[in-house]
Amino acid sequence: MAPQKNNRYSKKRLQKNGPLFIFLLFLSPVCIKLKAQDSFDIKKASFLLPRPQPKGKFSQAFSIYMVVPPKDWTLDIVNAPMLNYSAKYSLKNGFNLQASLSTLFVSNRLSAGPFWNYSKNNFHLGIGYQLVYNLGILKSFGFNTIFTAVEHQPSITYGQSFKKTALTIRGELYYSTWLQVSEGGNKIPFNDDFINGFSLTTSFEQRLYKNKLASLGLKMSYLRYHILAWPALPVNSYQYLVPEFQLGINL
Repeated sequence: MAPQKNNRYSKKRLQKNGPLFIFLLFLSPVCIKLKAQDSFDIKKASFLLPRPQPKGKFSQAFSIYMVVPPKDWTLDIVNAPMLNYSAKYSLKNGFNLQASLSTLFVSNRLSAGPFWNYSKNNFHLGIGYQLVYNLGILKSFGFNTIFTAVEHQPSITYGQSFKKTALTIRGELYYSTWLQVSEGGNKIPFNDDFINGFSLTTSFEQRLYKNKLASLGLKMSYLRYHILAWPALPVNSYQYLVPEFQLGINL
């Protein structure tokens, strides 16, 4: 008779705690999902960190650049943000290919080149080179001007990652090897190579949701010319400090 008594006791216990068991059954997938979210590591999702990635990985980001031109360059036609699209394709041994396009329609900047990246724990280092093509076309507001320039852009990037945030600092040098301005069909070439300037960019990345990140950056450039402001002052003999605020999101 004892086994029957135990069976009746088990049935009563199951009936009493049945709703609790059902609730826990439906709750378990949510707990698993939350646990997966807690395992998020920004190193895998970051676009800006100079970190080696698995071969064949493609990543991309969209940004808005707000440039503050010097007073000597200021015209109403350049007081607008530039749109930027950037992409990476990872290769073997820490290498990747990077390309970006910044545009204001009348001002365009296309860059592409290889990078090498190294990571140790939460510290990251990247060394890269990009070939840059600048193109400006303005045939309104009394202008009939086309601006073209080719630059070489070596860079070095340092990054530090935390669990859900990351900090990167990037230094770049701009060396111009070809530049030409066309005014109403009359071409004015600049034959001498020159150092256009350099820049330092500090960026902070923060997780938004899932694997989506937002970035906020401040870029300080010291340049003879800037593709955004070329209609106002294409090239001059002096270098100017040009602040730039950057807001981006990985796609």
